[in-house]
Amino acid sequence: MNITLKEHYRKPIQYVLGILSVIYLCFICIYSVDQFDLGFIPSIVGRLQQGQEMYKDFDYIRPFFTLIFWDCLLKWIPANSPYFILICRVFFIMQCFATTLIFQKLLFDKIRYELSFLFVICFMHVFPIMPWHTVDGIFFGTISLYFYKRKWLLSTLVFLGITALTKQSFFIFSFGLSLFVFWDIFRKRTFIRKDIVVAGISFLLLLFAVFQYHIIENFTSFWHLVFNTSIASSFYDSSIAPYLFKSKWQSAILICFLIIIYFAKIKKEVFEYILLILFPVLVIYPLFNHGGYIGINTLFLVLGVLFLKYSPHEKNVFFLLFLGWTSTISWGANTPTFFVFILMIKFLEDKTRFFWSLWLVSLSSFLLIRLNYPYFSENVFSSRYIFVKDIPAVSGLWISEQEYEYIVEAENLEKEYPYIIFLPGSPLLDVINGKYLDRASWEMDVEYPTWKTDLPKLKAHTFAVDEKKFSLFKDGFYKSSFTVEVMKNKKIIKKTKHFVIYGE
Repeated sequence: MNITLKEHYRKPIQYVLGILSVIYLCFICIYSVDQFDLGFIPSIVGRLQQGQEMYKDFDYIRPFFTLIFWDCLLKWIPANSPYFILICRVFFIMQCFATTLIFQKLLFDKIRYELSFLFVICFMHVFPIMPWHTVDGIFFGTISLYFYKRKWLLSTLVFLGITALTKQSFFIFSFGLSLFVFWDIFRKRTFIRKDIVVAGISFLLLLFAVFQYHIIENFTSFWHLVFNTSIASSFYDSSIAPYLFKSKWQSAILICFLIIIYFAKIKKEVFEYILLILFPVLVIYPLFNHGGYIGINTLFLVLGVLFLKYSPHEKNVFFLLFLGWTSTISWGANTPTFFVFILMIKFLEDKTRFFWSLWLVSLSSFLLIRLNYPYFSENVFSSRYIFVKDIPAVSGLWISEQEYEYIVEAENLEKEYPYIIFLPGSPLLDVINGKYLDRASWEMDVEYPTWKTDLPKLKAHTFAVDEKKFSLFKDGFYKSSFTVEVMKNKKIIKKTKHFVIYGE
């Protein structure tokens, strides 16, 4: 059955979907907050705005460029100004949109209206709406790939350097792609004038930023924090194991399956229709699985094999696969869901007449998933939601009543105890209160390597422990020994609905 629509019907539908997509993007800018990750990068921007120096005055265990990037974007917007988080989210969406536009230039050589929205809602769906070093690495990595496609080799190298300076896992991507770049330089030994200008300006700006943010002065601290082997996780566990099964025989079956796909004489169109059916199933499935996906890593491997089988000369596809893999090398979220969606659409480029349908399904499903399963928060169906009008940083957001009460209670505690530290890590509260009293807004061992030397300096401070949240950080990889020591050695002086207050 032909389910396509005539052009004069399809165009209005695409325009309506475009308007609905804009509404969706505006909605996710204001919807919900979380007390875990949302305030992390904003809290560090707040520290920089108050004159703290990276690595010297606070712990940050990643390279520095994400902090420079966001500090420059938010330079003239105080972190505790009323709409700070909303502004951060708007910038984040603009960044994601720019990233997916470059995806189109890399994969299709042409920017199309419907693809722009389809790409951005698929790419953004798996991320909380907030500044994040992984997204920054992908953004600058795609810029480097765009320059490489244009054969601006010097600019490629500069932006590969910037990509590597967002997160350690991107060292692998930058090193791997730089080998191709140096090989091209060795073969051609000629440069484009515009490339020299762009690379020169970009490099000088990077060099200026390094000195402006005192990276050279604090290089020893930078080295010890960023290359701290005591907190490094196993490379295999974070990069290879997530794509295999725990059972060796299941992994062996997976490898055999991939080999069979590659050598089997099957027309590409067969796999196109399989993926065309699988795409909406994959998009809708989280509605029945508490917002979680299944089989994404296996599908990522299958897509790699399919492109190797049918499009072995599509270099940009394999570079994006490489970028997607390196972006997921981390302590958590080792799933390249965003690249799976993008690369499935690329594989289906001969089925463009179905793209508006995929767009409609994605937009509808992603909206329902975000409504039902907001990141570390109550959904709109189980809790009363209110617009915030009177709280620094989070005004303009639509949040649950419980989150509102939590934030107001923390504000009142800060007024009663001006030197209060919220544990086991509430960077959003640090942003709201505009105070950064210890060396980390996430007081987990892995994010706070200097906690043992910092804790004795905080004897005169009061500590508010969220015991419900602390249950997640009591032990294991994300444990907060800082919080354990506070609870062990300080006495309880007060209890509120959400916090237990410890002091002398």
